[in-house]
Amino acid sequence: MLFDVDDTLVNLSGAQQVAFRHQLAAQFGDRVLSHPALDVALEAFVHDPKDYYNSYINGQLTFAEQRLHRVLDAMRILQLDGEPDEELWIIGYEDIVSQHWAPFDDVPPFLQALEDMGITYGAATNNTTEYQAYKLEQAGLPFDVVIGTDVTGKPKPDASMFLEGAQRLNAAPEHTLMIGDDVINDGVGARDAGLISLLVDRKDTLVSPERVYKVRSLGDVLHIDDLSFDNKRI
Repeated sequence: MLFDVDDTLVNLSGAQQVAFRHQLAAQFGDRVLSHPALDVALEAFVHDPKDYYNSYINGQLTFAEQRLHRVLDAMRILQLDGEPDEELWIIGYEDIVSQHWAPFDDVPPFLQALEDMGITYGAATNNTTEYQAYKLEQAGLPFDVVIGTDVTGKPKPDASMFLEGAQRLNAAPEHTLMIGDDVINDGVGARDAGLISLLVDRKDTLVSPERVYKVRSLGDVLHIDDLSFDNKRI
């Protein structure tokens, strides 16, 4: 079984919200937190509608640049002048956000159930292997198998990451379940690579593509009638 990391296993969005508010107040003062457009700016920073993060994973921006672009867009929404303080938003932000990396409540019991059943698992994630392995460890979820974009050179939804993950688990792709939260990068990408594909949609906002399963909680995965979790078919 393969997992995406961010907002599948680790509540990255929640950690980002905490860090964004903290660093925004550090640069502009506490009064900015009462700005009527704060929620709009926060949404833009976390959910990245201009796809700066995808530009990073495709080699068009550095990791620092994608974050500063997102901060600058949020500043424009809040009508704040100037430029993001790079020390605050690169080094300081990383210190804050990493302190708040935590698993979703349904993750630890689900991983324990897999271990009890003898089902091996790993992560296929659109960031560097070292960074994401560290994130999982900080969140209390150390993984033996982590496939980052630096391993295959091509981010999801490219098939290479899914196939590499299955190979590392000594599993056939058609017997490997990929669980993620992104419709294209995880859902469609895994399906088209020949894996069994499933989206975890905790807020019930996603439309599941054809031949992609969807659940509200990881606790529901083991109860999908079409799947057999005997470590033979999956």
